[in-house]
This record gives sequence, C-alpha cells and structure tokens, in this order.
Amino acid sequence: MVSEGGKSPSGASTGDAVTEDRLFQALYGMEVFRLGEYYLKSGQMTPIYIDLRRIISHPKTLRMAAQAICDIIVAKGLQCDYVVGVPYAALPLATGVYQAGGTALVVEDVVTSGESIRETTEALRNEGLKVTDAVAVLDRQQGGTKELSKASINFHSVLTMEKILDGMIAKNQITEERKKEIIEHLKKPF
Repeated sequence: MVSEGGKSPSGASTGDAVTEDRLFQALYGMEVFRLGEYYLKSGQMTPIYIDLRRIISHPKTLRMAAQAICDIIVAKGLQCDYVVGVPYAALPLATGVYQAGGTALVVEDVVTSGESIRETTEALRNEGLKVTDAVAVLDRQQGGTKELSKASINFHSVLTMEKILDGMIAKNQITEERKKEIIEHLKKPF
C-alpha cells in the first residue's frame, strides 16, 4: 500500500504505484511468493518466502525491477559514482574497481534485517568509499529500515511486504486475517 508522496507505511521509499503494481503482477506470475514454513539465512522461520533468484530467468521482469530501482534513484536525486550489489554467496567485494573518496550506492534484492547491506556498507567504507543510500526491490518490513538508519544509511525500496500481502489478498490467495497473522509473525525479533 502506498500513501501520498510515494512512502510506504514503514517510511521506506517506494516507486510509483503503477510501477509497483506491474512489478508485483510480474513477480506473482513467476510464483516468487511462497506461503508455508521457510527458514531465512538468519535462521528465523517465516510464513512467506520471496525467491527473487527466479527473476534472472525472466529478462522482462528483471528489466522492470532494474527500471524501478533507477526510477527511485532519479526521483530521490541519489548521487553515486558506483553501484554495488550486495555480494551473492559471499563473493568478495574485491571484484569491483573503486577509488577511495567515491560514493557508492548499495543495491539488494530483499531486505529483512538490513544486515547484508550493513556489512557491505562497512566493507565499502573501510575501503574509503562513502555510502549514504541503499536500494532494494523488496523490504520485508522486519526492521531493516531502522537498522540501516542507525548505520547512517538511507533505505529505499520498490516494494514492501505490505504491498505484496495486499496484492495476494486482491488475488484471493490470502485473507485479511491471514495478512494480519503474517505481519504479526514478521514483527517477532530475530
């Protein structure tokens, strides 16, 4: 759900509602949203899993997600010299070519606690880069925005868990009551 000004209820920055809806529809069609009992990297059980790894096999949806991220960068006036993806499967940051003093924008697919972005930002800052912002396709709304703020990182997302759950209600995949149960579960501390 997006309110006026492109902000989600959590305060995370979002793209425009049309882009959000199109991206949700495309991701939903790819069956990236799965209900059940899943365990996250943190070890926490979750009643909903979002598998954005599937997006790489769908170029149109990948392009749509990339464009939505670019739209946020432009709309928010984010400035950067480098765009750095959060390392996948512990790929070293050394694979990039950076110069100390430059500004890096960190990009992630799904944010839960914000730990991966925070760790990546810490490594970049240790190499002399400035990092003030991070952008993700989806904010699970499990405290990542707050934790990143503590690390002086402004967090922006295209979609939020609330938007995903509202879309699933519209598709009669879950009820409003089930949405409330999922939201309550996601509020539990790690």
